[in-house]
Amino acid sequence: MFVKSSIQYLNLKEDLWYECLESSYGFLRASWPGNWLGMPFVLLECLRFLNLQENNLSEAGRSMLEAAKSVAFEIEKHAENLSELKEPEYHNRLHFADALTSMSILLTILVELEKEATHDWMVCALLTCIAHDFAHSGKVNLVESEIEKQSVNFLKPILKSHFVPDEWQKIIDTVIVRSDFAVVHQNHAQVAGKAFEWNLEWLCVLLNEADVMASASAKYGPELGQSLAQEWRLIDFPLHSSVASLEGRKNFLKQLIFSSPSSLVLGLGERISEEILSINS
Repeated sequence: MFVKSSIQYLNLKEDLWYECLESSYGFLRASWPGNWLGMPFVLLECLRFLNLQENNLSEAGRSMLEAAKSVAFEIEKHAENLSELKEPEYHNRLHFADALTSMSILLTILVELEKEATHDWMVCALLTCIAHDFAHSGKVNLVESEIEKQSVNFLKPILKSHFVPDEWQKIIDTVIVRSDFAVVHQNHAQVAGKAFEWNLEWLCVLLNEADVMASASAKYGPELGQSLAQEWRLIDFPLHSSVASLEGRKNFLKQLIFSSPSSLVLGLGERISEEILSINS
């Protein structure tokens, strides 16, 4: 099902999923920020990899696909309009691309495991992922899901303009609101002991996993921790002084949960445990 690329982005070889993931992160960083490829490019490559085309989608799926393309364009437009202000050090286009890349890998593995592709849900996952931090301010939530709700409000006009059905809009809104790190444990608890299904509960988990997967990487995570520290320093958030330390890294890793079937294939739990041990030694 999945289409291989001539570039080192989402180029799967011999079912080496994690190697594909990390080489894709590296490919993105080779262009960031000076030769940035752009979110429209990243989205189109993800669609290519997943073989998601208009002709294998329902009308609702096509509307979500067009909405996702609009979000990709608006993300770039928003960044260009920040004339005197910089993008957040962490919650920027590279983070959006990391999350979208991670989601694409999670979806490919699920399709391999499930032996079926629910294309509308896959497009919904990509749309939700690319929009989950839409127009992020670089600040932190003072109340639960405050920033996520702002992203939903920015997204609503785009969903309406592409006639995304109300039932899908409700799913997208809920999943983005529940991407707040504070409710991640609740999301995983909702699917504990349950087989994977293409539904709202599992989509919440997939977005939670995609959101932090690059940060969980022993190769790329520490640098992302430094970026988050710089972002928080600008707003004088107290944890800025410790988040990028070895102890802060260890505490972050201990909070992470990966429970999807895809994350088991990627061996994320074992990789995190190994890094924690290396920090302790």
